[in-house]
Amino acid sequence: MTEYGAWKSPITLEEVTSDSVKVSSAVLDDVTGQLFWDIQKPSGQFVVCSWSDGCVTEWTQKEYSVVSRVHEYGGGAYFAHDGILYFVDKTDQRLYKQLSPSAIPEPITEDVGNGKLRYANGHLNPQFNRIIMVREDHRIQDQLCTNTIVAINPDNGEQHILVEGADFYKGVESCGSRLIYVSWDMPNMPWDITSLCEATLVEVDGKLNVRDVVCLQTGHSYLQPQITDCKEYLYLCDRAGFYNVWKSTNNDKPHYEVDLESGFPYGWVFGMPGFAFCQKRQQVIIGAKSQLLLVDFNNPKNKIKDLADILKAKGYKFNVFANVLCHEDKVYFIGEADAAHLSTLIQLSLDDESVLVLNDSSAPENLLPYISYPEQIKFPTTEGGKAFGFFYPPKNPDFVAPLGSKPPLLVRVHGGPTGMAVSSLDLKVQYFTSRGFACFDIDYRGSSGYGREFREELYGKWGILDLDDCVCATEFLVKKGLVDGKKLAIDGGSAGGFTTMAVMVYRDTFHAGVSYYGVSDLLGLTKFTHKFEARYLDQVVGKLPEEENRYVERSPITHPERIKGAIGFLQGNEDFIVLPHQSKDMFEVVKANKVPTYYIEFEGEAHGFKKADSIQRSLSSEILFYSKVFNFKLADEIDNPPEYFNI
Repeated sequence: MTEYGAWKSPITLEEVTSDSVKVSSAVLDDVTGQLFWDIQKPSGQFVVCSWSDGCVTEWTQKEYSVVSRVHEYGGGAYFAHDGILYFVDKTDQRLYKQLSPSAIPEPITEDVGNGKLRYANGHLNPQFNRIIMVREDHRIQDQLCTNTIVAINPDNGEQHILVEGADFYKGVESCGSRLIYVSWDMPNMPWDITSLCEATLVEVDGKLNVRDVVCLQTGHSYLQPQITDCKEYLYLCDRAGFYNVWKSTNNDKPHYEVDLESGFPYGWVFGMPGFAFCQKRQQVIIGAKSQLLLVDFNNPKNKIKDLADILKAKGYKFNVFANVLCHEDKVYFIGEADAAHLSTLIQLSLDDESVLVLNDSSAPENLLPYISYPEQIKFPTTEGGKAFGFFYPPKNPDFVAPLGSKPPLLVRVHGGPTGMAVSSLDLKVQYFTSRGFACFDIDYRGSSGYGREFREELYGKWGILDLDDCVCATEFLVKKGLVDGKKLAIDGGSAGGFTTMAVMVYRDTFHAGVSYYGVSDLLGLTKFTHKFEARYLDQVVGKLPEEENRYVERSPITHPERIKGAIGFLQGNEDFIVLPHQSKDMFEVVKANKVPTYYIEFEGEAHGFKKADSIQRSLSSEILFYSKVFNFKLADEIDNPPEYFNI
């Protein structure tokens, strides 16, 4: 018998960062219908691939990485038109075109240095031979960047602004002379209130411009407009409580109403459509968590079928359908199945119902016996509320724990705070569970995926309800006898890092915690963060200066002396969303207060670690920290451990 936490596991650090690659997003060539998608390699490079004649071809050469930094979170970094790939490079943020997989990419936009002009969410309008996309201009120092919609000549790179004035833009679509887009202004985030707008494209003396700009809809969250035939369009809106597909000719109710949201938190990144229009069949395909609905475009009451049933009959069961696309009779989507599968890119034929797996990121066969499958749990919390999460029990067929003992618990807190937990393969979770930890991925009040009302419960109460839910979840699991109440840990990244620090300061439930690039000073965040989230806290904390006291009292840096447990900090030195001093300042204070602690700052990492070495060292340092706090001996030797203080 071997105590929990000390189990030897084949899910090594190298396996966590192995060549199993996740499909990040997918797009279709709007002329040929060819499928393109991007994957992230263990080196951190983002590579675009295509599917043609039964073969997968990589387009991106080693000198490039396809990443947009618009809003810092990016997405929408590439598109294809008539066999040509257009992409944004991570380093210089210029727009390039690539004529073939072997061709050298040709820059379209000028190099202004340091990626100060950034691009995303593009397409080529063939009627005017212009690329239309979102541009983010960082050329003027000491002020917020400027976001606009621009038209770019793909032949000479000349560009000019089409639409300006709003703080943010996305969902840019055009068909002929018709332009549709989404805009919003601070303090709103895209899941709060946006405007759905339309304009007419006109060309005068060789210059493309817009006229007749009209706001079609506002007052709710409008996202992902899709023009169906240059006359009508579909869009997402959560006016009915959950995101649903709506039709422009009927704005009184959703085109097809389902009380399920997609498995992807809308608004954070560009792209990732939740539905697709099939022109050939006049049908709409809607991804709604575990359903893939096929609905008649002209008669929405006619739900033709749930395509998920076809997939299940063929052995493919998915909990999430995301990035839904359609060309002719072929439907494409990224599916997330279970804890043994990261993401699967699927082609489904509407004609003969055949299924083709284009990219499958699954756990290696030898690791399957060690995979812990989660149970979704709903638990009661404060103020008569409820919250959710995925509970992963420890799993390792090679070991048995001493009779009567219970595993240590690691509560994992997602970012956002309007992010969400997912139950697909995460080898970071399995790294812990296969060594004898129980893990709980929490969806506290405010998380996406449960509708607008649940998301807005956190408004004004970030730093209160998220802490309550972490504590209540932990108490629920301890009461159920599932975990050891004397070995309780918590970790989280970004907003989850804030919750981790705050719960260690303002509650006494957890014995250890590790913050990944977390927020320690809420007021500081409002002064030194990027534009996209510059006014985010107006909603989840309160307006300034009226509610300044809330910011101070909820910030972990205000009362670090209250920490009774151990706490570590992990940070990237190129993080422009949560600046490194947020972690470093907190570390220095708790270190001086004789709290068990450590700090690692990773070179070349931003907001979220991408490099294999960084991921490996962050995980190994975290579990070694817990072994010291909970007094168990790790089965693994840890290379290059950090310096731990006050232990």
